[in-house]
Amino acid sequence: MVTLHIADKEIECAEVRPIKLTMLITEGGQEYLLINDWGQQYLYAVAREEGAQPQFTYIDQVVRVEEAYKSYRLTI
Repeated sequence: MVTLHIADKEIECAEVRPIKLTMLITEGGQEYLLINDWGQQYLYAVAREEGAQPQFTYIDQVVRVEEAYKSYRLTI
């Protein structure tokens, strides 16, 4: 059971199936959301405007994902 607290109300829900979300960002700053829903993967574009909620636009189902592991060093 999951209870969501939103402003002035609560919503109680049962989690039916797990979904994995991955946020992806290109070198140019474009953001994407990769949703893995029981083995099926879907890609959404994310648009953010100052002071507004993010907008998600469905692009397509993803056939294959290749991961290139690189070692990055962050300097803070």
